[in-house]
Amino acid sequence: MTEPRSPRDADTANTAAHHPLAALPVAVADTPRGLSLVWLLPLLAMTIGIWLAYKTLIEQGPSIQILFKTAEGLVAGKTRVTYKAVEVGQVETVQLSDDQAGVMVGIRMLRAAEPYLRDESKFWVVRPRMSLRGISGLDTLVSGAHIELEPGVGKPTRFFKGLETPPVVHMDAPGGKYILQTETLGSLDSGSPLYFRDIPAGEILGYTLAPNKKSVYLHLFVRAPYHAMVQENTRFWRVSGVDLSISAEGVKVKTESLQALLAGGVAFDTPDSLKEGAVAQNDHTFWLYDDKSAIMEQAYSKRIVYVLYFNESVRGLGMGAPVEFRGIKVGKVTDIGMEYDQQNTTFRIPVMVQIEPERVDALHADKPGEEMDSAAYDLIEALIQKGLRAQLQTGSYLTGQRIIELDMHPEVALKRGSMPGKYPEMPTMPGSIGEITESITLLLKTLQSLPLHEMADELHGTLKGTNRTINAPELRDTLRALKNISTQLELMLVQLNGQPPTLGKRLNETADAAQKALQQTEKTLAGVEDMLNPGAPLHYNLMEVTRELSATARSIRAFMEFLETKPESLLFGKEK
Repeated sequence: MTEPRSPRDADTANTAAHHPLAALPVAVADTPRGLSLVWLLPLLAMTIGIWLAYKTLIEQGPSIQILFKTAEGLVAGKTRVTYKAVEVGQVETVQLSDDQAGVMVGIRMLRAAEPYLRDESKFWVVRPRMSLRGISGLDTLVSGAHIELEPGVGKPTRFFKGLETPPVVHMDAPGGKYILQTETLGSLDSGSPLYFRDIPAGEILGYTLAPNKKSVYLHLFVRAPYHAMVQENTRFWRVSGVDLSISAEGVKVKTESLQALLAGGVAFDTPDSLKEGAVAQNDHTFWLYDDKSAIMEQAYSKRIVYVLYFNESVRGLGMGAPVEFRGIKVGKVTDIGMEYDQQNTTFRIPVMVQIEPERVDALHADKPGEEMDSAAYDLIEALIQKGLRAQLQTGSYLTGQRIIELDMHPEVALKRGSMPGKYPEMPTMPGSIGEITESITLLLKTLQSLPLHEMADELHGTLKGTNRTINAPELRDTLRALKNISTQLELMLVQLNGQPPTLGKRLNETADAAQKALQQTEKTLAGVEDMLNPGAPLHYNLMEVTRELSATARSIRAFMEFLETKPESLLFGKEK
């Protein structure tokens, strides 16, 4: 035992020794050697916590951001993200975007869904919707809205822009995607149906403006197996739901589905008259025609512009009217205006037309655009020098619609306007109605230039002179003398009957001929006297012809004045 270090400690020790409990045994503490088992519990708990945290971190996957226009139906901590009805994530935060133009939704995805997070993946909110395609999302009335994922391809990303409506076609749907080019969108929209011989075969995915800003691209999906029927020479056209046709057999009305009737649609087919082509690849571009009757036309993308000047009425000629060459369409009318020619102080009507040079095989459609345009202008200019002219023609006498007809008229002189313009000019000539009007005008001017009154006076004087000549005494005396000569010749023939046969025969023949000549002369003079008599039909008819010529001139003048005010009466008649 250790000795006390001070007297006080010694006293304390003596006192303890005499204490009654001093005889009891003393407990000696045993100091443990090593770590106590009590410390294993917190270590185990910490290990389990770290493992659970690691497992949770591994399983919950990455965090992504989706931009929506609205947060309708989305609740943080409740709204699920699903793929094929399997939960792959959950909404964590819902807040406004930095520009306050939309809503930024923060989502925690599962690790198993990380391979689906590509830049072409799509997200949209599933909620009750009603459209022409039907009613969808009714199950969300009970379970609430959720976000649907459609995996895509591309590079990994963590930011997405959500769709406002579900995609028309899913990524894994078999089929083909193509592009339709049209001038206007019309009634078509995303989800508009596609038909193949009245069978639903696909839908329109969406639309964009073409790079040239002059047409619209429709993105089309054709489901399998119909996509195998889309060839490079397949034709697409609009279907409005109602097809009305009038023929000799009567009126025929054909209706499509209710969806096409309300929102329109597209149909496609490959006409039998076209050569069989190869199966079209994805993103192949087709031209969309207005109706089925136009599918036989080829789509021409290259056009050259000309301007035509008319001095006659263009009533019935409208925008889009066809330009034809001997019955074959080669272009269309794009603009109609009116200009004032200050040099000639007259008005003229400019009509702008587009000619499609690809319709002419000689221009080689495989040439580049500028080279083809130059070749087309050179060819048309050469044709103009050889007599190519444009004129207005009536396309339909029922509706009064006009067209522009191109044809070769080398007999018509080449005339062009005196005012230079932006576009090259194609010379024109009067149309069918214009030719009639011009001919009547020329006839009227010719009749007006004739001295009808002087001619009538001269004819009347001639008739009077002839009448005086016939009724003159000298002519009557001549006729009497001829009659006496005839009588004397007859007496001579009687006396010569006793002469030799040969001489008598000759004299008889001569006498007969002379007698016939005298008789014919008497008849002719008598006829002339009858015709030139003031009461004779010839005299009366000549006077009637003179009066009729004057009346005809007045009638033509009145007809021309009426035609100038109402030229349509040539087609539809005079109003009652």
